[in-house]
This record gives sequence, C-alpha cells and structure tokens, in this order.
Amino acid sequence: MSKDYFNLENKEKESAISYLLEALIRSRSENNFPSNGKVYDEDVNIYLAHLLLAYATSSYQDLVAKYLSAYDSEIRELVDSARDRYVKYFIYKVNADYLLVHLGIFQDLGGTIRFGTRSVNRSERYFAQNAVSYYQEAANYNQKIYRKKTAVKDVLVKLADYFEDYRGLLKKTRSQYFHFINHFEDSDFKKFTNLLEKYEKDLGQRELENRLLDLYSEWMKHPSRELELKIHETAEEIKRLDPAFSFHI
Repeated sequence: MSKDYFNLENKEKESAISYLLEALIRSRSENNFPSNGKVYDEDVNIYLAHLLLAYATSSYQDLVAKYLSAYDSEIRELVDSARDRYVKYFIYKVNADYLLVHLGIFQDLGGTIRFGTRSVNRSERYFAQNAVSYYQEAANYNQKIYRKKTAVKDVLVKLADYFEDYRGLLKKTRSQYFHFINHFEDSDFKKFTNLLEKYEKDLGQRELENRLLDLYSEWMKHPSRELELKIHETAEEIKRLDPAFSFHI
C-alpha cells in the first residue's frame, strides 16, 4: 500500500501506524535523538505513533474534549471531583498528551490562544511544565489502578523525564504528520475508536469490581454501616456501566 494514502479498510490501522513510526524514527535520526540513546524508548515511539493517529480522528477529539482545560487548577478540580481512579488517570493522561502534541506538532500554544470557548494567555513554558506534571500524575494513577509496574506507566514516566526531547522530536515530525493528515481518510476509523472506548469502559468496570471486592472483604472482617454504603455506591456505579450486574451483601 502506498504511504501517500490511507484507506481505512482491512489493515488501515497497521499501515497508518507503520507510516507514523517511520516518520518518528526518521525524525529522531535527523534530530540526533536515536531510539534507546538515553533510555530504552522504542515503546515511546509506538505510543506516540498511536497518539498521532488518534489525533487525526474526530472521534478521539470528541472523546477527550470534555476533560481538557488550559488551567491547571481546573484540571485538579476535575480530577478531585472524579470518583473513579481510572477517570482521574484518563484526565491527566489526555491533558498531557494534548499539550505534548500541540507544543510539538501544532505549535499553537503560548501567548494569547483560544482553548475551547475561551481565550487564555500563557507561555509555552507554563504548558510544558503542566504536561510534565500531568504525565507524572498519570503514571502514579496507572500504578494505583493496576497495582504493579506496567508498560504504559514506563512510557508515561519517560515522557515526563524527557519531555523536551520528545517535544523536539514532534517538531521535527510535523511536516510528515501534516502530509499524513492531508491523505488520511477516517470514515471507517470510527469502528476502531468505538472499540477503544469499549476497552476503556471495560478497564474502568474492572477497577470498580476490584474496589467492590476489596470493600466486601473489609466488611466481612469488620462489618459497619459505612462500609455497607460504600459497597452499595460502588455496586451502583458498576450497574450504570453494566445494567445486568447484580450484587447483594
């Protein structure tokens, strides 16, 4: 298949990822930033290729829009108001990804900018510092969710530790990315993003189920009205995701 056009049938995702990976690796060479030069980071290449592919679709934009903000205080408030750890993780991750892509590829942050429906005045340094902080927070929540070291957590930590390097990498990749977007057709990619949303929903449900089991185990040892209420609330959250779910003490 020609790398000048992407028809999202059959192996559309694989061909697009292949193009973006090659673009990133080529840019790394031009930027004197070879893979595994400072730390093993071929996994970051794969993460960035998938992220750039997602940014080419309207479905991803719609999915993350309600979680984005130019203000660090609003992000923290949004996280504090979220009851589920996966949602907290997702908020930090998508905001960090947004800042990385816009600082590196689109280069439209800094000074007076439009962010959603509002105008804000912030420096690129402000957004870069926030991105590093958000990646660190996302890595911490990833650890809490899975209770072990994961491949995704490793990537998030590397993006935080070497943020300016990866920002520079995306700056080098921007012309190839815009070429990709100009030849990209995402009409059938909605199926992929629907699968992604289901995957994320399933992860959130599994986290809630683990929390329910923890609460129930604690209640078995030390029964209390407070624990019963927490068990009931968690069961109701799971039921909203899966109406067929049922749990009774």
